This record gives sequence, structure tokens and C-alpha cells, in this order.
Amino acid sequence: MLEGIIDLVKEQVVPAIANNENIPADKRSAVVETTTSTVVEGLKEYFTPDNISSITSMFSGESGGGNIVSSLQSSVVNALSEKLGLNKDIANSIASAVIPAIMSLFSQKANDPNDEEFTVESLIGALGGKSGGGLLGMLGGLFGNK
Repeated sequence: MLEGIIDLVKEQVVPAIANNENIPADKRSAVVETTTSTVVEGLKEYFTPDNISSITSMFSGESGGGNIVSSLQSSVVNALSEKLGLNKDIANSIASAVIPAIMSLFSQKANDPNDEEFTVESLIGALGGKSGGGLLGMLGGLFGNK
């Protein structure tokens, strides 16, 4: 599941970077990798049973999920600026394009009743390293997932 999450993140990152003429060609691969790893690590911090209210807010479209988006965007901007020396405006344009798209995609997939593999519970399990049951099972149940 974690590999699937990484692939989904990369699918959003690559076009945002490939079409950005402000990113030097020799840094594009590093930008993809840095952005992807930063997003996945940031998601790991949030997708835990302790953050159930933020996760449910995010997947139901409520404003509480905005905290996750803001934090992830800041993390990506900082990583791209500090690790790769990108201008903060360029780093911000990447983060602003990529993070909302990733979160929207996760929400769509987690709320898709036909996608039994990609559920809120499986996201928490893959990113939080914990298996379902108890609160995680209840959280999945909120979205009609098994």
C-alpha cells in the first residue's frame, strides 16, 4: 500500500515539475524525489489514530483538513529551498500545485466505494504503520469502507 501511495504522489508531482520552466533541468529529478519523500513523510506524521478528527475533516471536505495541507505545503517549500536551493517562490508554486491535488486524489479514492484497496483505514495503516481495528475500523466505517 505504501508503494501505491508513493506512486500516486509521484503522479501528481512529475507533471507539476516537468511543466515548470523555472526548475533547472538538472534538478528536476531531485525535485521529484524531494517533494515525494517530503509529502510521504509529512503524511506519516498526520495519518495516525491520534489525528482522527483532522483526517475525517480532510476526507469529508471540512476545514480541519486545511491544517494538514498547510503543513505539507510548508514542509515541501522548506525542503525544496533548503535541500535543493530552489527559490521560495518556485518551491511554493510546486507545493501549491501538488499538495491540494494529492489530497483531493486521496479523498476521492478513499471515498470511492468501488476502490476497496484504498480506504481511509488502509491509508492510516500504511502511513501510520498500524493495522486496523478499534478506532481505525470505526473511522473506515464512517466512510462506508470495510
